Amino acid sequence: MKHYALNIGLDAKVARMTETSTPTRTLKSADGTPLAVWVSGAGPTVVLVHGTTSDHTTYDELRPHLAQHRTVVTYDRRGRGASGDRDTYDFERELEDAAAVIDDAAERQGSPVDVFGHSFGAFVALGAAAYGSKVRAVVAYSPGFGAEYPDGALGRIEAATASDDLDTALQVMFAEIIGMPADEIEMMRQSPVWPVRVAAAGTVARECRADEGFLRNYAQRLSELAVPVLVVDGATNTAPKRQISTDLSAALPISRVLEMAGQGHVAHHIAASGLSDISLQFFGDPGSVPRGPAPVRQS
Repeated sequence: MKHYALNIGLDAKVARMTETSTPTRTLKSADGTPLAVWVSGAGPTVVLVHGTTSDHTTYDELRPHLAQHRTVVTYDRRGRGASGDRDTYDFERELEDAAAVIDDAAERQGSPVDVFGHSFGAFVALGAAAYGSKVRAVVAYSPGFGAEYPDGALGRIEAATASDDLDTALQVMFAEIIGMPADEIEMMRQSPVWPVRVAAAGTVARECRADEGFLRNYAQRLSELAVPVLVVDGATNTAPKRQISTDLSAALPISRVLEMAGQGHVAHHIAASGLSDISLQFFGDPGSVPRGPAPVRQS
């Protein structure tokens, strides 16, 4: 069983996820849902889209590196942090949210912007690009959860969520879908990040449903996506997890997979400088990463 203690950022830096700050601005999605947006840095714009059970502060390590060279836009996806939500969930609304943030940034810049998405956020970023938002290029880091879900796992998450037992919902996700050992789940439960993840755990089941069907449901849209995409994965991720990156890249017209040596699912926490360098190099020349038959391994 692979160990994930480092890959989920269980150090003091994660405590910043518990902090709050006043958004730079608040936008409205197509259905009227308010979206809290933060802006820092200067230069060409990159929009960051976060993953499941987190909010914009998950990029507190990566953002400063990017902001030395870029205007960095982060936002809380619906259902967490300072953004709103609706009683029912549809992944299309998630794409409209991202499109609202991306298109606002593009309008302010006067041209299409670059987008970085992690995990489920990578699928949101790509879906928004395929949706027709004003995207120049995309970095999709460690996209999706990357494994077939065990029978009944989503049902158990949904049952726990329905009974407001969000702690259990999170534990089922980490143990059964991600495959984390019990002792490391307990380490997470004792860390400062756990209350933040619990606060967002009501969104887990719906995002798992969307994650599981993304490549199948959006195959046609992805095949028509005309923007270059760099799929970055961690070389220490499990084989099924890395296969998601391979399958995603194969579905895209202009794409390549790059593997980060020694990294897993959250290099944005523990190797932020290196991930920033990779992203900035790609955004500086998106045409430099054509389709390839196998992952490029970065040491």
